Amino acid sequence: MRSILILCLPLVLFGACAARLPDQAKEPALRVSYGDLALDTRAGRTTLRARIEATVRAYCRANDRDVAPQLIRNKAGYCVEMVRRSFVAEMPHQLRRRYYQR
Repeated sequence: MRSILILCLPLVLFGACAARLPDQAKEPALRVSYGDLALDTRAGRTTLRARIEATVRAYCRANDRDVAPQLIRNKAGYCVEMVRRSFVAEMPHQLRRRYYQR
């Protein structure tokens, strides 16, 4: 009986390795186009900030439960603020300077 188990073990392990994992959902990503903006003008920078704000708010509407910890999930603006900070931190330096410039 023991020899049958030992012979079956490699087959079981092989089957476990060959099993296909379920497809995982794509990680959400934020994208904002700014190539059409004149960032050296106040209007261009204002439009950039508006686009980022709209993108962040749309992201938080869809993914708020994944961003906010459960204990502070009801705190208004937590998701928006955290995602905006993360998004701006990942911007290229020159673009980030223009974003903060008024």
